[in-house]
Amino acid sequence: MLQNTQAEDIISVKKHTPSIKSTITTTTTSLSATLTYDDELNRLPRKIAKRVVTFQPRSSQLDRETLDSHQYPFRGFFTLFWIAMGFYIIQTGVKNFQSAGILLDLTFFRLFSQDALGLILSDACMVGSMFFAVLLQKAIAHGWIRWRYTGMIIQHIFQITFLFVPIYWTFFKGWPWVQSGFFVLHTISMLMKLHSYSFYNGELSTYVIYLYELKKKYANLIGDSKKNDNEIDEKKEDEKQQILDQLKSKIEQVEGYLHSPAGNIRYPENVTFANYVDFLLVPTLVYELEYPRTEKIRPWYLFEKILATFGTFFLLYVNTETYILPVLPNVSTSIYNAMVQMLFPFMMNYLLIFYIIFECICNVFAELTCFADRNFYDDWWNSTTWDEFARKWNKPVHHFLLRHVYQSSIESYKLSKRDATFMTFFLSSLIHELVMVVVSKKIRMYLFFLQMFQLPLIWLSKLPVIKGNKWFGNAFFWFSLFLGPPMLGILYCREVFASD
Repeated sequence: MLQNTQAEDIISVKKHTPSIKSTITTTTTSLSATLTYDDELNRLPRKIAKRVVTFQPRSSQLDRETLDSHQYPFRGFFTLFWIAMGFYIIQTGVKNFQSAGILLDLTFFRLFSQDALGLILSDACMVGSMFFAVLLQKAIAHGWIRWRYTGMIIQHIFQITFLFVPIYWTFFKGWPWVQSGFFVLHTISMLMKLHSYSFYNGELSTYVIYLYELKKKYANLIGDSKKNDNEIDEKKEDEKQQILDQLKSKIEQVEGYLHSPAGNIRYPENVTFANYVDFLLVPTLVYELEYPRTEKIRPWYLFEKILATFGTFFLLYVNTETYILPVLPNVSTSIYNAMVQMLFPFMMNYLLIFYIIFECICNVFAELTCFADRNFYDDWWNSTTWDEFARKWNKPVHHFLLRHVYQSSIESYKLSKRDATFMTFFLSSLIHELVMVVVSKKIRMYLFFLQMFQLPLIWLSKLPVIKGNKWFGNAFFWFSLFLGPPMLGILYCREVFASD
């Protein structure tokens, strides 16, 4: 089917004619065409290279086994933190019992458990709709439609629908902020997976067309050589052999792009429902033909991470119920007093949310799918600048933005690196603000402007007085992280509860 697909998207190839005269006179033209091949191929290694080196077997930095095997000198502080959290729970329970006669209030539980069944069914429908991408890619792989540009248009329309229907659904259902926040965040995460899967495979489908045209030209030139061996002088024969060698090299190169790095799978063999389900389960947002895998699932390791997930969630619940919910909805408290009360509870929640997502949940799914690359974050706590934090804090999203926004902006829209950086921050800020619009049911742009404010902060961090003093940069980073989340929480909550 692919043979009937037009290849004008990739390259314009001159039709073969049997005349030896035309064969000789088009030798120079063929060399020019080879340059066109080079221009096309020169862009491919940069794309593929960045994808290949993205994944490799490695453990997460705060994993207990990593701390033990590497003998980190500060691993005792990690143990101390969890012992302190245990005493924190005991202290909170005693305080609640003495003041209210209960160990733990269940107000927050009643809030996030509202319409739980409706949320589960809605989420299942959202995930189920994603399998449209497999059907589209199967149609493209069979040559029924082309990725450029019919497939791309269909995919973009589906992605827009996929994003805004769930957003509308949260308003229609009237869910509280917890359910709305979870649903839209999961939708956005799945949208990134959907986009990466579709555009990666769509791009590979164009390489298949390109490969067919290369092989066709190679076969035509071989046919000419066999027909007219006696009519071509030695010089022309050498030139033609040079072209054939170049074409053969390029055919091998493109064949390599269509295979996984380990060579175990080739496009379009990967366009299956089983492969897609596997991609939905692995804890990454960028698609590859093949990922590094562990040999087996470790039951005790999996049990440890599941237990840590529930334990961390319990800490998160206690901290939110006891120290945050009594303050945020109270609009009579001044912003200054609210900020003072929220500094440590918000920082605690920030650290716990990071741990439960990137150390617990991501490792659970990684273990279930035998996904070997556990580098979900780097040492973001040592960051001295906000761009360093953006690279280290959330590696799955960083990889997605790097490939599908930053790199794509440079290659497809010819943006400079500075403009591509701005575009990446701008899109990321819009998505973050969209979540807050769904949660708060209001458009206020606080988070958008605060996140975009990181750009001048990044510029300031490059000044010699700051760049040369890493201690000062790290202190400023933590100071900003202490103030930012509680300020945003107070501003958005005041907007919501002041209007109720």
